[in-house]
Amino acid sequence: MQSVDVRKADKALKANGRLVRLHKELYEQGTMDWLDNLERLQREAEIIREWQPDLIPGILQTEDYARAVVAATSPWRTPDSVDRKVQARMRHAARLLGEPTPHYHALIDDAAIMRPVGGPGVMAAQLRALVDHVREGRVMLQCHPFDAWPHAGLAGAFSLLSSASAPETVHVDSVYRGQQTDTPQTVRQFTLSFLRIQASSRTPQDTVAYLKGKIEEYERT
Repeated sequence: MQSVDVRKADKALKANGRLVRLHKELYEQGTMDWLDNLERLQREAEIIREWQPDLIPGILQTEDYARAVVAATSPWRTPDSVDRKVQARMRHAARLLGEPTPHYHALIDDAAIMRPVGGPGVMAAQLRALVDHVREGRVMLQCHPFDAWPHAGLAGAFSLLSSASAPETVHVDSVYRGQQTDTPQTVRQFTLSFLRIQASSRTPQDTVAYLKGKIEEYERT
């Protein structure tokens, strides 16, 4: 009954779902799955802007790359558990990229491109997939030079999710779990960080040229 009242209050105040989310954060934290919540926000978003300094963003990962990442970062998982996790990631990405929205803009640090996750063959295929996404016009992608300085993205990965039906939300990755907030001041701060990182990144055209060069390097390895 209480949750129904919260929804009524949210509607009456024209809070666009913010009151409901705050209620869950305060009273249902023990039962919330932050990853499920992130995937829901991604599905509802019209625009996603993401910064990744260490890995290819999950939405853009190939199956082999994702399997290498999940196996390495979750050494307690069984092979079957790794496969289930990877397949779930692939299904989620396919749903997102198979629709006209969200519009997706990713900034990726060169460190993620240079790190040979899964080996040269896996990386070459992963980078070819990134180039294909850009050519299809589904993704705007910019790589951030490894030696660029000053660097506003050193604190870690984050994404900004915008929707017409809800306040803009920022998701921040951490070691054990992700966190989301739509506090306006925090969203503004991360938006400024994204803009600073974008300003020192390669253009989309130069990014494609850079990726093609790295593909050739991996193929020669």
